[in-house]
Amino acid sequence: MSRQMCFAWCATVTFKSNTWYCGLQGGKQMQKILVAHDGSKSSDKALKKAIELTTNFNSSLTILAVVPELYLTELGDADRNRITDSLTRETTDSMEKIRKALSGKSIDVKTVVRQGDPAEKILETAQKMKVDLIVTGSHGRHGTKKFLLGSVSGKIVDYSKCPVLVVK
Repeated sequence: MSRQMCFAWCATVTFKSNTWYCGLQGGKQMQKILVAHDGSKSSDKALKKAIELTTNFNSSLTILAVVPELYLTELGDADRNRITDSLTRETTDSMEKIRKALSGKSIDVKTVVRQGDPAEKILETAQKMKVDLIVTGSHGRHGTKKFLLGSVSGKIVDYSKCPVLVVK
């Protein structure tokens, strides 16, 4: 990840090739946008920016939430599964509220809930869906100001095969 990216004070887009986007000459229109959402303020900002882009480019929008795997060795399998199920229900309900809130807008919105490592699932989903852009917040729910860029967003920037917009 570039040093400029870490210290940027505004949203930053990274491109992995020399292809121009956004309908510029010889470019590729952004038809599919994926936004990662974890319920944090940063992901709310990313969602807002993704909605703006989706509207401007007449794109489809997929909102992805990932329920992280729990590695709590102190708990038994039954307790760990109960917590995971509860988190999954909570996340699914949250995605449904977002989808309903956006239903009045004239954009194509889909919500997806996955379980696993957040960065891996975001990248995997982006590749399977062949998205043109991933939008993510700079820090997630567990992000902290002492890190320059959240670990999930950092991994997405480093390993994505498509452009990534990191919203601060």
